[in-house]
Amino acid sequence: MITRYREYLNFLDNELKKMFEAQKPFIKCKEGCAYCCREGEYPISELEYINLMFYYNELEDNIKDRVNENISNLLEKSREKMYECPFLVDNRCSVYPARAIICRTFGLISYDEKGKKRMPFCVDLDLNYSNVYDKETQKITKPTADGTEPSAYNIDRKFLRSSKIEKEFNIFFGEDRPLVEWLEEEFSSIS
Repeated sequence: MITRYREYLNFLDNELKKMFEAQKPFIKCKEGCAYCCREGEYPISELEYINLMFYYNELEDNIKDRVNENISNLLEKSREKMYECPFLVDNRCSVYPARAIICRTFGLISYDEKGKKRMPFCVDLDLNYSNVYDKETQKITKPTADGTEPSAYNIDRKFLRSSKIEKEFNIFFGEDRPLVEWLEEEFSSIS
């Protein structure tokens, strides 16, 4: 099933690449930024977690040791709803090729379950879409100088992990939980 899931990720990445390219005038994401990894809940499915851990197991020992330390520190803290992703090492995702769907889609304007446009939080950090977004009115105010207007996409994780996707790619995402809960289950039995 991991092979089929990775085929799906390849398909999804190709679609997302087109979306990010179309939004290039508004996107300020770059390697090392990592604001999106500093405070979140990181909800992922069981299949995403399994894939992530396969990749984690192949990390170089020195990186794995740092991730393990991050996981240990996270699990020692009282259960915080928002936390830094333990796979973040030196402002980079140590499991980038296996990152979850929520991580892959972050940074674009998306639609929520009710069809309302949802801005990425980094707009408030003067990053993505900040060049066309008015913080006071919380609305997109203008296109770019060349007339390019931002678009929103149906990239909600529930849609991207729907039963239709499962059937089409012959995969099963399984239960959905915050990353810390998956880690607690796996790493508390090891310590």
